Amino acid sequence: MKDKIISKLLIVFTVCIFAGGILPYLFELFSVKLVVAVGFLAILVVLLIIKKGRITVYDWLILYFIGIPFHSYQIMFGAFFLRLTEVFFIPFLIFGAVQISRSSAERKKLLCLKKEYIILLFFYLFSLMSIVFSHNPFVGTYRTVVLLYLIVMSFVISRILKDEEKIYFIVKTMIAVAAAASIFAIFQSVIPELQLIRPIVLTRIGSLTIFRSKVGWFNPNYFAFYITMILPITYVCKIYKIFPEKKFINTCFVLQLLGLISSYSRLGFISIALTFLCLLWVRGKKKLAVSIFAVLIILPTVAFSNMEYLYRNNRYLAMTLFRLRTFRVVSKNPLLIAGWRRDAWIANVRMFLDHPVLGVGPFMSTEMYNEYKPLDQVIPGKKHLAVHSEYLSLLSERGLIGALLFLLFLLFLTTRGIVYYKNNRASVHGKLMLGLWASIVNFMWFSFGAAAIYSVQFWINVGLIFAVYNLAKETEGD
Repeated sequence: MKDKIISKLLIVFTVCIFAGGILPYLFELFSVKLVVAVGFLAILVVLLIIKKGRITVYDWLILYFIGIPFHSYQIMFGAFFLRLTEVFFIPFLIFGAVQISRSSAERKKLLCLKKEYIILLFFYLFSLMSIVFSHNPFVGTYRTVVLLYLIVMSFVISRILKDEEKIYFIVKTMIAVAAAASIFAIFQSVIPELQLIRPIVLTRIGSLTIFRSKVGWFNPNYFAFYITMILPITYVCKIYKIFPEKKFINTCFVLQLLGLISSYSRLGFISIALTFLCLLWVRGKKKLAVSIFAVLIILPTVAFSNMEYLYRNNRYLAMTLFRLRTFRVVSKNPLLIAGWRRDAWIANVRMFLDHPVLGVGPFMSTEMYNEYKPLDQVIPGKKHLAVHSEYLSLLSERGLIGALLFLLFLLFLTTRGIVYYKNNRASVHGKLMLGLWASIVNFMWFSFGAAAIYSVQFWINVGLIFAVYNLAKETEGD
């Protein structure tokens, strides 16, 4: 009875949040945004009818998954806002806490943290310390709270997924949502009316205009990041036939690839290519991996040495690779190909050298850019510029110790994943661990060119790694 009451109250709470946030803006929203809002309300109503109010923690997690592709969609409350994922996290956390607290064994395990979470605890405490010296403590505190919510979410996922069937169902749902988002992205690339946020034109081919798809993100790179965090899992499920629905997985894999292509994210292409090479290497196909790597080095070299030819004969490929509209602009300043990353990277290196111990504070490198910008800016006039590199961001915002702690966390996490796979490669959960490990490897590649620590999909995959690990250990009686 208590479960039904809690479930119904949380549903009413969620509906009220949507209504309160959306109603004042109905006449200002684009039609597609209105469809998204009504669509989520419809999902809640359907769930309420089908499950008769008995919505579980797994239902809220699935609703969370559905909200991820619309990451930048905000429900407004004056100066404050909640994202769709943050709305669904509240009931998910409550239901997860209730489920964990019911088991005395789970309650005892709460303080028995894996070494990765212990490292994260120290990293988080160090982040709190860096806020003290922050240029804007409010922003630093807010972003640190967001990071806490993501870490807690991963921990809850690792604790509630104790059943093999539930883990596979959640993974399959995650794959399906990414495929559905990719369908939306494919249409977005040629239909600007479907763009939730200002369309970004890639190029024009005859009468057809090609747009960079981003689904519900402001930046296409972050939609690509979301897809590349799930693609390795889908690929492993496909090659090892983890799920009996062969056509479903194959279709999802193709759709996700097309969704990634629709983003035209160079960083996404590079990170997923390197991730697949790592997968080939780990699976023992080392010669194939080396051969493909050689091709991946040769092709860009040929393309960059024939820029002028590409601009004259294949504008589509030229714009995909170089972004700039004419060869004249490229030849005048080749650094423009990297956009503003070069300026931001130089500024963040200077911030780190000036604040090597605690950094300038979480999320402060953008605020401090104007003080550290290079005199020879590639793109002049910028006063606030994001770093677009997680490693440099860690150094500049949290100092050397903070950066080393997070890198240590990644080292322990990837080591746990790959060792587990090698010891259990014949089992289904061992193969699934390979896909999850590869997704973290993709995170590491992508982090060279993007701020990635606040990726919700990354923290979901972290939780799934521990869920799979815990499941197998309990089965073995460890």
